[in-house]
Formats: sequence, structure tokens, C-alpha cells
Amino acid sequence: MPGRRFWILAASLGLALTAYAVEETSAAQKAINPMPNIVGDDLGFEENGKVFVATHARLESRDTVLWANKIRIDYRTGVITAEGDVVYATKALRVIGEKVVIDPKTDTTIATNVRFGKSPIYFTAEELKIVKGDKSMKGVRMWNNEPSEWGMHLNISETNYSEKDNWLTMRNVKPHLAGMPFFVLPYYGQEGYKDIPYDIYLSMGNEDNKGFFVRTTALARQTPSLWVGGLFDYYTKSGFLYGPALRYDNAKVANGDTVWKGRFQAGFINDRSELLLDTFGRLPERNRDFIMGEINGRTSGGIEIAGQLFAQSDPDFIRDFRPNLLDRTGLPQANFEISAPLASGYLSAKVVAKVDNYQDIVQKYPEVRFDLPQTSLGDSGLMQRSFVTAGYLSERPSAIIPQPVNQTNGSTGRIDAYYGVTYPISLQDWLTFKPVAGVRTTGWSSSLDHSGSASKVIGQAGFDLEGLVTGSWDLVADKWGINGMRHTLRPIIQFRALPGADRGIGQLPIAERATAISVLNEVDLADRADAASTTDTEVVRFGLRNTLATRDTQLGTRDLLRADFYTDWHKGATEAETGRSDFLTHITLTPASWVTIDSFMRLPNGRSTPLESNQSIAFNSGDFWRTSVSWVELSEVTPTRQLVFTGQISLNSVYSAFVTSNYDAITKRSIYQSIGLIQKVGNSWELEYGFQKRVSDRGDSALGFLLRARLFKF
Repeated sequence: MPGRRFWILAASLGLALTAYAVEETSAAQKAINPMPNIVGDDLGFEENGKVFVATHARLESRDTVLWANKIRIDYRTGVITAEGDVVYATKALRVIGEKVVIDPKTDTTIATNVRFGKSPIYFTAEELKIVKGDKSMKGVRMWNNEPSEWGMHLNISETNYSEKDNWLTMRNVKPHLAGMPFFVLPYYGQEGYKDIPYDIYLSMGNEDNKGFFVRTTALARQTPSLWVGGLFDYYTKSGFLYGPALRYDNAKVANGDTVWKGRFQAGFINDRSELLLDTFGRLPERNRDFIMGEINGRTSGGIEIAGQLFAQSDPDFIRDFRPNLLDRTGLPQANFEISAPLASGYLSAKVVAKVDNYQDIVQKYPEVRFDLPQTSLGDSGLMQRSFVTAGYLSERPSAIIPQPVNQTNGSTGRIDAYYGVTYPISLQDWLTFKPVAGVRTTGWSSSLDHSGSASKVIGQAGFDLEGLVTGSWDLVADKWGINGMRHTLRPIIQFRALPGADRGIGQLPIAERATAISVLNEVDLADRADAASTTDTEVVRFGLRNTLATRDTQLGTRDLLRADFYTDWHKGATEAETGRSDFLTHITLTPASWVTIDSFMRLPNGRSTPLESNQSIAFNSGDFWRTSVSWVELSEVTPTRQLVFTGQISLNSVYSAFVTSNYDAITKRSIYQSIGLIQKVGNSWELEYGFQKRVSDRGDSALGFLLRARLFKF
């Protein structure tokens, strides 16, 4: 739809032309004299001097110009009619049409078969009508680039705008691709002309177990901050999936108030297809559903609110029906946290709840925490850090799923506190030494065997030692974009002695469990997630950070080489817990601005075969093309060996092509392939369409067509 400026300019056409409607007269010269800005090949009168006529005429008033094969002014009614190749132009707008009729007595302007807009967005309409400021159009189409039935366009049967109510409505909105409609919105209304967005997602294809499918998600803006819509899918073997969807973002209109951002979507289906065993060996119910949402807020006073919700009736729902959401999922749970600045620290409260019957989490009802970040302790040079937290923990694992030995079934209150000090010392310009001391005390109202309360006190003493060695050279290699070179070497040693960490093993409820295996555990006692799971009595971390950088005339400082190496030695309560940790290496090489080589490996000490390996090479020419090839290998939890290829190239200023392929070396087949186009429409539209093929770990496959679109966002 055109913006407010268009309507004002269209109305100005009526006002400008009305100025030339003079009283009825029989004297030709008297009629022509008030119109010195109208010129044409032939000026004259018709109907006994009651209608002034100009052929191949031009009528001009200030910045408004009207061209037409014929312009007629009827002195009896004051109606002005322009016919034949009509062009109306201002500094900001150009309208082309067959006919324009202006009636100043009724304040009505009607233009038929018009075209307006500016590259790359054009509008056409069968009729444009303005009556006392209220505007309406019929047979509206919005085109990308020059109008073509085979391009991408919107077809809108009717649009109306009430100036009194500042309300805009549209009926029967149909996006078309290659001449075919793929979505219908019967009605839409909103206040004013600002932002008229629709978010549309469409995917169709075929799955072995679900049959032919059509997946859709559509959102329509209802207020400047709120989008409302829903999910509606159809699977020939499974049936209909449906549910609500919404998005909220008031960042642009908050004006100093609380900024809220949130999104929510849910889906339900009565699955008629053949049900398969899930990852826990259970058969799902036929009524299957999922819920996913998040909310974030921040007040002008610094209070922050964050909440997430993810639940699904069985662990395979998302994979079966909405696989494109996999990268957004995590452990099924509902959590909500609020934090606020207090004194020199932060006060926060968190609630975590279980929302399924198959995944074990520790619920918090609630947990309140105060953190004091590292601050100066007077003028002594000492730095202090502390926290205290109190909460009620509940763990209720599903009785159906076999549980690990360390899982519990019970509830307990917990108080956890830490206080520590450090004293940074600069031994040399290149060497910093920081001794560390602290204590952490934790109490539980109930132990694992429910025999009574329990407590654990852990001390901490140690140091952080970090060096810094640099060197620079005036090396110039224009071919590789090198203009000078600087090497930075940072050796790091961290040592902690943790007396008391080996107490209460197997007797204390573990509230936080490690979920990541690609990183080393925290060294400092204050950063460890849970006192009950802290069992190391001594820890030493050895690290080495290497950076080789250069100056680049376009990119500034560029890292030619980044090489980081880390490993730990730790002493635990038992022999099995004592020894060296995995050895982590991460090397990134950028010999030129258009190529990056990256290598990450996690090696078990004493063996050369990596537990985890991620090797990649990426090429990037800037805005023209980019591509990457990665080899991912995991030997723990779920063994994985995959080759991943991605590429994207700009075909021109509008179109870009992309391709993605994942090859699984274990099953010896491609498990994911995607190829398609991304189309830019104007300054704010983006359409993505292509084909996808997926193969799940259960052997069923899916082949489909995908279309994503953001429409009407000017």
C-alpha cells in the first residue's frame, strides 16, 4: 500500500485542478486567462462554450504537473476530466493512468487503471477513489520490479482508508508466485499506514511416515508491537496440525518504558499415522503437541526479566513435524528469571519447572540469589567477590525411564554462599600474579537418603599467573593484505586447592549437572555450578594463547593466526577422578581476508584419537559469494561423522542462490540437502524459496519445497 505521502499528494491533485474550475461564461478569453499554466496543441470550447478543452495538454501548479491527451473542464459542474495516457507527477510521486475525474463540489477524485510507485516496488489499481479525505482502491496489485504475471506480486481486491478513524483495511490479500496464489488472507485492518507486515512461512513436500505435507505459519500485525497468527499444517497420513502463534516487540514505541520482546507458538495433532518408538523406547500417544515461547524485558531502572518455555508431548514431536525448529530447542522445561541492581550487586530470582514426563531436571520453587561482582575492598588493593543463594529444589524423574545412579526423587531446601578475595600484583610489565582465597558453604534441609539435613564447606586457595610477551615486525605483503605483523603470546597457569571438596560424595543432592562436554570445567570455586558436584581437591589449568595479527587498510586489525591450547590436571576423591583432563586445541588461520581455516579438537590425554573434532575451511568474497566445508566427528554420547557443505552466491542485486548438504559417513548417505534462491524485494522484503531433503536417524525421509516471506514492511 502507498504511504501517507501518496494520499496527500493524490488529494493535492484534486485541489490543484479544482483551482482551475471557473464560473460558467461564454467568453473564451475570460476562461483561459485564469489558467496561464495550461498549454496544449489545441485550446477551445465545446457545448456552446460551457466546456473548456485542451488536447495533448499540460497543466501545471507549483510542483504538481498533469499531462493527458485531453483535459476537459465543465463550467456547469466544475468537474475536471483528464483522459488518455494521463500522467500525474510531483517531486516524490508519479502516477500513470487512463482517466482522472475530479469533482470539487463533492470533494471526489477518481482515477482508473492507474500505476504508481518507484523501482523496485510498483502498484497498479483498477480504481483509486478519494472522497472527502477517505481513500479506497479496488483491484490493487503490488509488484516487484516491472509488473509481470510470472513474478512475485500481491493481489488485493479492495483497500480502504478512513481519515476520520485513521483506520486501514484490506480484503482478500493473495500473494502470487509465478502466477499462482499460495496464501489467502480474507481481511486485515490496522491503525494508520505505518508498517503493514505479514510474516509467512510455507513448506510442502513428502515424508515416508507422514505422507505429503503442507506446513504454514502466518503472522499479521495487529498493533505497532503485536503480531498474531497461527500454525496450520496438513499431513495426508497424520492429519491436521494447528495452533496459535504470536510475536511482541515494543522496542520502537517504548519511549523510555519497559521494553518487551517475546514470541510464542504451539501445535496440536491427533496423529493418525503409524506411531514409531521414541528415543526412550516408548510408543507416543496419538494426541501429540508442543509449546515453545520466550519473553525478555528491561525497565528503564535496569530490571531485567527473562523467561523460556519448551514442552512437547514426546521427545520426537519437533523432529517429526517441525524440524526447522530443532536449533531453537533445549531441555523441556519452563523457567522465569528476574534480576535488579541492588547496592553494588544484583538481586535475582528464578523459577524452573518440569513440563514433561520423560526428561529429568532439578526444579527450583524458587531460587533467590544476590551477586556481588568483583569490587575493590577499600584502599587496601584487595578485590572481593561474593554471592548468596537460597532456594527450594525438587527432583521428580519419570518412573518409566531408567535413571542414572546419581538421580534422586525428593525435595530439599538449599542455602549456598561464597566469599573470596584476590590481590592482583604486577611482578613485571609482562607478568601478573593474582593470589586467590575464599570459602563456600552450602546447607541442605534433606540429604539423599532423607536421614536429615546436610552441609558442605569448601575452602579455596590458589593463584592466577598470566604472562604477556609481544613482538612486532615491519613485514609488508600486499598480495595477502599484510602491512606489519604483531605476535602476542599469553601463557596462563591457574591453581586451586579446594579442601573439603571430597566431602559428602553420594550423600548430597546434586542441583546442577554438566550438559556441555566440549569445554573444560570451571576452575574457580565461585564459578562452579554446584557444591555437591564439586569433588576436585586440587586443580591446575595450563593455557597458552597465541595471536599473530596484521593491519589491513579495509578491515583494520586482522588475526592471521589464533592458536589456543588448554588442559587441566586435577586430583579427586578417588583414583578414577584423578588425572589429566582432555586437551583442547583451537587454531584459526586467516592468511587472506577471503579465506579462514578453523580447527578444533578435544583430545583425551594419553591417546591421539580425538573425542571431538571440527575442521572447516571457509571462503568469503564479501557481498558476492561465500562457501564453507566442514568435517565434524564425535566419538562420545552419539557417535557422529559428517561432512557439511554450505554455499551462497549473489546472482545480481536482487537474487542470491544457496546450497547446503550434510553427508553422514556412518550411514554412508546424505541426511540433509537444501538448494534454493533468496530474493530481495525493495529495501525490506526478503523471500527464500527452495527444495529440502531430510533423512532422520530412524531411516524415514522427507522431500519438500520451502518458502519464507516477509511482506509489507516499508
